[in-house]
Amino acid sequence: MQSSKDTNEYIVYSSYSKDSREAVIIKHRQNGSWGVILKEEGKSDFLEWYPTHSETWAENTAENFVEGIKQ
Repeated sequence: MQSSKDTNEYIVYSSYSKDSREAVIIKHRQNGSWGVILKEEGKSDFLEWYPTHSETWAENTAENFVEGIKQ
């Protein structure tokens, strides 16, 4: 899996990984929304934005994904 890097759209804050899953916590540069890029080996990356939630929400989502709680 390739690591995500900052882009013109977002800044990478942190990431979680376990086995074949990785979740990258990001923040939108213009509107400040938190989001998570969900990655699983053999599948396309999926980006979720959380415009009404906090960094903690995004971190919890990321951790739940790598632990298999969130699909």
